[in-house]
Amino acid sequence: MNKQIIRLLEEKNIKITSVRMLVLDVFLQNNFALSLANIEDELPWSDRISIYRTLKTFEKKTLIHQVNDGSKSTKYALCSEHCNLIEHKIHPHFHCEKCNKTICLEEQKININNIPPNITINNYSLVLNGLCSDCISSQS
Repeated sequence: MNKQIIRLLEEKNIKITSVRMLVLDVFLQNNFALSLANIEDELPWSDRISIYRTLKTFEKKTLIHQVNDGSKSTKYALCSEHCNLIEHKIHPHFHCEKCNKTICLEEQKININNIPPNITINNYSLVLNGLCSDCISSQS
């Protein structure tokens, strides 16, 4: 796992530190978007400010992206390997209403067409809400 973490950090030109490696490992161990509080729960010995700064560095270097899933906390998800600042892939997210997990639906393409020339888009969000397969099967 350390080799993968180091490779990912090096590919994004992110200085390797122990906190950055630990935070990235938390993302790699989970296949859903994480909030700052989620990461703090996984790394109780790390301080909040260091984790927050790490998230902002990862976001700036397009290792992660923010997910606005309608919950009251900002969540972050790993970007695909080919993501960069110029061509950040626009994709929807799925939010489970029962377990509160949010996942990227990167294979679903969103085309935004016919935007009036006199407006600028600073952010976008498309979230599909429902029940994930784990929550559906637990209802049976």
